[in-house]
Amino acid sequence: MGSSCGWAGKVLRVDLSSGEIEAESLDREWAKKYVGGSCFGARILFNEVPPEVSALSPDNVIILSQGPLSGTLSPASSRCEMTAKSPMSGIISRSNVGGNFGPQMKWAGYDLIIIKGQADKPVYLWIEDDNVELRDASHLWGQDVWATDRLLRESNRAVGTDIATLVIGPGGENLSLAACVMNGLARALAAGSPGAVWGSKRLKAIMLRGNKGVNIARPAEFLQLCQELRKSLETDPMYDSVREWGTIGWVGSALSRSPSGKHQTGGVRMEGIEEKGFEPLVEKHLACHGCPLHCSHFLNVKEGKYKGTRGEGLEGFVQVFGLNWKTNSAPFLTQYNNLCNQLGLSNSSVGPAITWAMELYKRGIISKEDTGGIEVTEGNEEAILELTRQMAYREGFGDVLADYPAGAAQKVGRGSEMFAAHNKGFHTYGFSPGIATSLHYTLGHNVATRGFDHLTGGTSLFAPDVRAEWGITRELLAKIGQERYGDATLFTGDPWAKEPRWARVVYDQENMMMMADITGICKFATKFNLIVSGMDLSIFAQIVTAATGEDFTADDLAKTAERELLIERAYNNREGKRRLDDYPFFLWWQLKYGKPNPMFNHEQLPLKKENYDAVLDEYYRLRGCDLKTAIPTRARLEELGLEDVADSLEEYASLETGEAATRS
Repeated sequence: MGSSCGWAGKVLRVDLSSGEIEAESLDREWAKKYVGGSCFGARILFNEVPPEVSALSPDNVIILSQGPLSGTLSPASSRCEMTAKSPMSGIISRSNVGGNFGPQMKWAGYDLIIIKGQADKPVYLWIEDDNVELRDASHLWGQDVWATDRLLRESNRAVGTDIATLVIGPGGENLSLAACVMNGLARALAAGSPGAVWGSKRLKAIMLRGNKGVNIARPAEFLQLCQELRKSLETDPMYDSVREWGTIGWVGSALSRSPSGKHQTGGVRMEGIEEKGFEPLVEKHLACHGCPLHCSHFLNVKEGKYKGTRGEGLEGFVQVFGLNWKTNSAPFLTQYNNLCNQLGLSNSSVGPAITWAMELYKRGIISKEDTGGIEVTEGNEEAILELTRQMAYREGFGDVLADYPAGAAQKVGRGSEMFAAHNKGFHTYGFSPGIATSLHYTLGHNVATRGFDHLTGGTSLFAPDVRAEWGITRELLAKIGQERYGDATLFTGDPWAKEPRWARVVYDQENMMMMADITGICKFATKFNLIVSGMDLSIFAQIVTAATGEDFTADDLAKTAERELLIERAYNNREGKRRLDDYPFFLWWQLKYGKPNPMFNHEQLPLKKENYDAVLDEYYRLRGCDLKTAIPTRARLEELGLEDVADSLEEYASLETGEAATRS
């Protein structure tokens, strides 16, 4: 790539089977077309992992990528992406992590690290700038994440302390589908079983240090934009709560206080896992590289049953599982979070699996004979921790749960699949019909290309009365509706009505949120979270232009986001996914099997199929997808310069003709 700004300029390829390591230049025109991060990953996965490659085979690839803003002075510029084929869902796995790995990767000189093959014995990859080598990790195999990180740092102490690590634990080694890849001790590449992909390749860790820094094309302009953005973020109504509590506040605690949360707990408010429950545990706030939000915490349990439990965390979804499990204890959730981190398990995948087991146990579908004597009852903290451990080592009933959702339901049988809620093979957050707090938020979850996901096109803040205590009032929503969509009532009326314009809301959110993943920015600094003053496509365009020296407009970046989303959709289409797979679980079940799932009372659910269909049709029109099949049309793909993707779809999936899809 020659002299490079924003981008590091190099691609590192590693073949674990042969031991070959090769660095190549990043093509600048290719970089301008796909920009970085998750779009780089999607493009390479589509090219290099066809449908005949299984997720746990040596031919699957691990693609680590970061964007042109990662490792810069831009606020929240810490993110790194991993893309692969998912062992859980069989479609694209795209996960994202903060911390320091993405910046260190940029400073070492790499935009992409692509790893394929399978090592003969456990290895780890050492990278310090141009010095790259595979090293024996036999002594690390079997160690948990925390021990591995410590041993790696001790053995490389002479290099210094400013080192980033990615590590798998026993979960990845044993190919648990809940396995993640940990950045340091507490941050995870988690969605879609990335840890199992690493384990299948016998890749225990990557240790990386970068010393090259990053060049900025227009430094004075870039610095001014970053300073202005930091000041602007501080004006958002969500800013103070995010800095103080992160998702512990506006996700977990808000849900606990909501009617939905109280319904989950039988009308009981669980204050022990709200802010006041965690307040005595907080020792300090923590932040990823370059982030003014510092939304994480270091927690220390000073008394009681879990005294001595210390570590960073935790995300609000852990509180959601606390509601599901009826475990009204912040110290317990801290212990659970730590255990997942140590074992290299995604707490967001372990949680739904154990929630499913509790539901089966309560209904008598499984018993202590199935679980090895464990009473999988609500509130049983010891059972939850033991099943978590078993999932990492594939022991006892944990060997069943390690294959949740589809594989676990297949092993248990007895109608258990009716409770194993998923979208495209990726689990929901628990026993759920697959809906969220509004029709548009439900649509965003279920059209997401990696399966049920709030981080692809999440619109949680647009539902009335859900985040009012954080300043997202009906008055503010009316103002946003008027300013952005010309209708003050768009977000203040019935959130489940037939409103096709909600497709445009999801479409816009997806483009903006994908640009965060493409450029290396945390979504918490965007309008996903800071709904008034967070980053949007126009801000991204200004900062990426100043960083790279290439002139990008908001429309240019919207097209880049569309390229990624349609490449990912096309990848899933090649794997057999169609319109059916964009429905929430209860409707997917009804359409697939021709009868309602008896576990859900359709009359009591707020979402009606005809309303969802109307908004889904409009979403397909906006994205340029066939209304019957959900496959991107050749015309739309060619408009985005993706002719080869259209050719591949014709080869593997045969583009079907239906009602013409047009982009409006």
